[in-house]
Amino acid sequence: MRKYNAPRVKESRGVQLLTTIWIVPFIAMIIALWLGYQYYIKIGSAIEITFKSNAGLVENQSPIKMRDVTVGIVKHISLSSDGEGVVIKARMNREVSEYLNNKAKFWIVHPDVGSHGISGLDTIVSGSYIELYGKKESETMHYYVGLEKPHIDDEAKGTYYILSAPKSYNISEGSNIYYRMIKVGRVERVGISPDGSHVNFTIFIEAQYTKFVNYKSKFYTRSAFNLDFSRARLDVSIAPFSQLVHGGISIFTPNNSLDGNSSIKKGTIFPLYKNLAEMKAKQLGIGGEDRVYRLSFKEDTTKLKVGSPVEFKGFQVGYITQIEDKYNKKGIKSNIYATLHMEAFQTKEMNSTEKERMIINLVREGLRAKLSSSMPVVGSQFIELIFDKSHRDTIRIANNGDEIFPTIENHKEEGSIMNQVDRLLAKLQNLPLEPLLNSANSILVQNKKPINSLLKDLDKTILTFNKTIANFNNTVDNLNSFTSNQELHSLPENINNSLRELEFSLQTLQQMSIDYSGDSKFSDQLSVTLKAVTEAAKSFDKTNKMLDRKANALVIGDE
Repeated sequence: MRKYNAPRVKESRGVQLLTTIWIVPFIAMIIALWLGYQYYIKIGSAIEITFKSNAGLVENQSPIKMRDVTVGIVKHISLSSDGEGVVIKARMNREVSEYLNNKAKFWIVHPDVGSHGISGLDTIVSGSYIELYGKKESETMHYYVGLEKPHIDDEAKGTYYILSAPKSYNISEGSNIYYRMIKVGRVERVGISPDGSHVNFTIFIEAQYTKFVNYKSKFYTRSAFNLDFSRARLDVSIAPFSQLVHGGISIFTPNNSLDGNSSIKKGTIFPLYKNLAEMKAKQLGIGGEDRVYRLSFKEDTTKLKVGSPVEFKGFQVGYITQIEDKYNKKGIKSNIYATLHMEAFQTKEMNSTEKERMIINLVREGLRAKLSSSMPVVGSQFIELIFDKSHRDTIRIANNGDEIFPTIENHKEEGSIMNQVDRLLAKLQNLPLEPLLNSANSILVQNKKPINSLLKDLDKTILTFNKTIANFNNTVDNLNSFTSNQELHSLPENINNSLRELEFSLQTLQQMSIDYSGDSKFSDQLSVTLKAVTEAAKSFDKTNKMLDRKANALVIGDE
């Protein structure tokens, strides 16, 4: 029986390598080789970076950026061999290989929240990353020590300046620099000076604004709150939020110095004033060499504070940096450490040797330090340098190396205001005020009834006087109505006479009110008149009796 649709199988007589089943693996291999080649041409060198600590970096996730472009990735994070840092192993892109040389700088960018504000906001979402700064040269290095702070580009388009102040004044890295309320730069670095006596600020001013900074420029911190009541007008201003968070520095440059000559000596350090008022104060020697001296006082220094000025002839030539109070059997001794600006006492004609011994010579001539007060009794204290040639001294060196500046006590100056006030208070305190008050009180108690009677009589007198004034007012009103009568115009002479009589009457009344007393002439005349009236009354009584006895006695007489 015949079979239909049966498959026909052809017998293979050789080996066939290229068949359709090999096409898919072949294509996959080509794609893998292509991807490997693409990875190879992009991959760069492997580098190691050492930091003091890891600030949020994650393996195989945290990028390395240059100008906000990803140029590498962190591959591995581990502790250093000595355990004092971390080692970051990273793979860089080939396109930045020419930046891996001795000019390359790495630092970690991470979010930082503090009293100075918030930095690294872009890392809150994306996470911490490593920033790269470098110059294009041949590749020479693969091991680096990372920076703890962002790198300062010395070749940036602008100029760097150094400021110095006793405190930070709430100025932090990133704070803005203003000239006429326009932002012209920023604060790059804030750190303590090597000797620990100052805080140094490195600021950057953009190139287009450097012409407004010269050797006469002054820098001061901007106040967060300003209150002005000049010219009878209240002016209140509050700094913007960015300034409240970061702080800010303003530049003041005199207009007459903006002549294009902005040359500043290399190494110049500008002082940073606490506020505008301090900048306007009269100061000498700012920006020159400073030296610290120790001043010892046995007087009350409770109103003397760190930062209080040291003045010479009305000019500030230094400030207080430290106050140490110690108690002993004789009282409290205060050691005051003051920074003096040496340039305040120097002149251009002095050579280096004369400048070095200048302050020593002034002390030998009688320069002394004393406590003074801005207002007697209630004012804050400051140190004042004066000349007292009656007591010559020199600067001594203590065992610990402190230079001791001679001082003078206030009681040695007999004519000082504070001494006069003290003497006045002492005299007032010694007055017998309490016995005097007790004596006055006893006198008042003993004479209470006469005093009360006197007060009652005084009240009656005041009431009588008020009635007299009221009558006088009525008289004046009547006089006014009388003078307003039309008939007055036809009788000027009579009216004048009446007015004279009225004036005379008023004068008489006034004289009577003045002379009204027990010993006055009015009283004497009244007594004489009363006596005469009494005698007349007696005569009239005798006459009346005579008429009663004899009716015609007035005609023929009384026999």
